[in-house]
Amino acid sequence: MTKPRIRRLPAVVLAAVGLLATGHIGATLAYTGPDTPLKASLQPALNRYFLGPLDQGWNLFAPGPYSQDEYMMVRACVSELDACAGGAEAGAEFTDWHNVTAEEMESVKYNVFANRENRQSKVVHGRFWPAASRLTDEQRSTVEGNHIDGDPVFGVDLYSSEAEETYNPSQLSNLRTYQRLEDTAVGLGTLYMQQEYGDAVTLVEVRMLREAVPSFAQRDDPPEERSQSWMNIGWRPAMEFDDDVKAAWA
Repeated sequence: MTKPRIRRLPAVVLAAVGLLATGHIGATLAYTGPDTPLKASLQPALNRYFLGPLDQGWNLFAPGPYSQDEYMMVRACVSELDACAGGAEAGAEFTDWHNVTAEEMESVKYNVFANRENRQSKVVHGRFWPAASRLTDEQRSTVEGNHIDGDPVFGVDLYSSEAEETYNPSQLSNLRTYQRLEDTAVGLGTLYMQQEYGDAVTLVEVRMLREAVPSFAQRDDPPEERSQSWMNIGWRPAMEFDDDVKAAWA
């Protein structure tokens, strides 16, 4: 009497699936867990894995689910710098406001495999807002002003010894973080405006908007106007990019 053959294929498949599931769960715990030396060494690989097709807003889950829609808005001046500085009275031509986030989300709709390149403005917004919130009222008023001459927004090079003498370490860290994110927002806004208006873009202005989502209790009778909060970046010179960056963006 012959012995029944052991079906090895299902066992191999189950083992492979189990290993993949274990690896995914482990990677998720590492990605969402606290900063450690091990996480720092794995971060590049984790970013490639989670910030591609698996990218998602982790605030979807408790304890901090989304309670507002977030939008990045940009407009540009497409005249010579002197005319832009003089405003409409000097013949400056300004574009309409472009809701960059709304435009990006059109390509995400019904596309479960859309990755982070389809929602760059939301990522910038999500990082910029808390950095701007840590500024003092005086500093926030400064960044909302126009700085079109290329001088430092805060009046001093934030990486100079003068800045270290002017600000304490905590303040300086906040300002440096903010400046990096402002530059990122202005750079992204520049690329979007150049996509439509080309090299005529001289200055860009950026606004970040948070618009409250109606509560569950208001689902059947939402308010006609939702409450809004704004963070503004005044007029800044358009960022300069080399041909490789422009080609990659296009």
